[in-house]
Order: sequence, then C-alpha cells, then structure tokens
Amino acid sequence: MSLFFSLLPLFVFGNLHCAGMCGPLVMLLAKHPYRWLYFVGRGVAFTLAGLISAEIGMTFFAFLNHYHISAVFSLGFGAFILTLGFALVFKVRLPISALLAKKTAKLSFFFGKLMANKAPSATFTFGLCTVLLPCGQTIIVFSIIALYAEPLLGLLNGFLFALFTSPALIFSLYASRFFQKRKSGYNTWMGSATIVIGALAVLRGLADLSVIRHLILNPSGPSQYHLVLF
Repeated sequence: MSLFFSLLPLFVFGNLHCAGMCGPLVMLLAKHPYRWLYFVGRGVAFTLAGLISAEIGMTFFAFLNHYHISAVFSLGFGAFILTLGFALVFKVRLPISALLAKKTAKLSFFFGKLMANKAPSATFTFGLCTVLLPCGQTIIVFSIIALYAEPLLGLLNGFLFALFTSPALIFSLYASRFFQKRKSGYNTWMGSATIVIGALAVLRGLADLSVIRHLILNPSGPSQYHLVLF
C-alpha cells in the first residue's frame, strides 16, 4: 500500500494534466456511440504498463543486486524523478520534452484516423494507445512503479492511475473549460509531489549504502513487519 499512498497525490493532481492534454481529444468522442470503450482501452493499457514497468524495475534490481549496486540504481532513479519534479515546479523545459513533442504530430494523425472510425474496436484501440502519448506525467508514474519493482503492485497501481485520472476525462466529455481554468496550479502540485517521492528514493539509496540510517516508523516492532519510510 505504500506505493499507492506515494502515488495518490500524483493520481489526484494528475486530473488537471489529463484534462488539459487528453481532454480535447476526449471531447471529440462526446457524440461517439461507443465512447465508453475508450476508458476500457485506457484502463487496460495503463494496467499492463504498470505491470511491465514493475517487471523492468525488478529485472534491473535483480541484476544490480547480483553486483551489490542496487543502491546506485535507487540513487540514479531518484535523481531522475527529482529532476522531473523540479522541472515541473520551475517550469523548465527539459531536452526530453522536445523529443516527446516531436512524436506528438505523428500520434495526433494516428488518433485522428481512429476517431474518424465509428467501429467499437477503433474506440477501444484509441483508449489502448493513450499510454503512447508523449506525457511527462506517465513517465513520472511508471518510473516510480519501476523503482518499487513489485509486479502485482505495478499492475494494481497502473489500473488505479487510469481509474483516478478518469474523472477529469469523463468531465471533459462535457465541460473541458472547467479544468483548463485550473490547470495553472498543476505544475506546482504535481512537481512538489514528485520531488517528495524522488527525495525518498535518493534517501533510500543513501541508506542502502550505509551513508545514513534507514528511517523505520515502528522500530520496536518485529523485523519482518518494519515500516520503512526510506
């Protein structure tokens, strides 16, 4: 559950971003007869992406643990997440942002063809492909899931990511302007939550290297039930 509570602020604040980025696309489905299949496809895609991200993280950790350098991975990933967080708060455009922007045009053309098709399979595929959008938010969330490296948690939190950010998209079907007026606070809220998670990852890496001590919330409890913040 610690992963869920770490990601919960991102899930909640993420609604503002989803409404601004995917909201206009979803609005085009407002009169589509099978518009709800978009959410089904999106849920399937994010759930599988969470599982795959956790599997990748687990593979990295298994390899790095063999060489006793898993702490370095935690430090590196934590620093990456911290960078994304500070970039959001201070509105700095990272090189990766330009790379993602170049992919947008091709994807927009592809999505346009899908939305023009009134078949149920096309709408489901549209939702399924949403995870491919060049979105900094998905990079942050799935990077954190990879950092925890637990497939079942990745599967669950990928699904919860799709579920908790769906209200904004459902609302966008009818009133996208409501969220666009509130999008200004997204960078600060999302960036701050990301910085906290990135900092915890860095601290965990330092603790694994014995530079600092692990912070145990219940030090007097049984060792197998210790609640470790980092």
